[in-house]
Amino acid sequence: MKKRVIRAEEFEVVDAVGNVRLRIGLSTDESPFFSMLDPDGQVRARFGLSADGSAGLAIGDEHGKVRATLGLSSDGSASLAFGDKNGRIRAKFGLAPEASPTLGMQVRSGDLHQVYSLAEQGSPTMGLYDKSGKVRVRLGLAAEGSPILRLLDQDGELRAVVGLAGDGSPFIQFMDEQKAPTWTMR
Repeated sequence: MKKRVIRAEEFEVVDAVGNVRLRIGLSTDESPFFSMLDPDGQVRARFGLSADGSAGLAIGDEHGKVRATLGLSSDGSASLAFGDKNGRIRAKFGLAPEASPTLGMQVRSGDLHQVYSLAEQGSPTMGLYDKSGKVRVRLGLAAEGSPILRLLDQDGELRAVVGLAGDGSPFIQFMDEQKAPTWTMR
């Protein structure tokens, strides 16, 4: 049997009343995408490739706010992020190209930006962010593999650390605004 090919710049699949429910095509920069829409025409899921070779899946709610993303950047880093009902990223998990887990967000000029970088020690880290996009809690492993919890103030500055030292002994440390220890207990 001979294969037949259909070619077009974009395909749309419509439901029984004519609403577009699926769209396959190329974006303005010629990058391919696959979008699924709800009956009201809102894109609820979109998978696409960027011109630089990165791939991503975005899942949105009924109001068009992206609530979850899964991505693979052209540098080999991967990420999974979750957003609140306003579309702001609140938790992000990632893996750097060198396979050292990382995650991060930055607020620049009031906008939230993803940061792909190695954790300071190249160890696994997880962060939780407040509603303005500032990291407030970091949970991870220190360079030698000991667990550590870092608490940050509303400006993203480290103020308290709870963890286990390399010898397994527990510690708590509080810092002032200049990051100098004010109280330590071991």
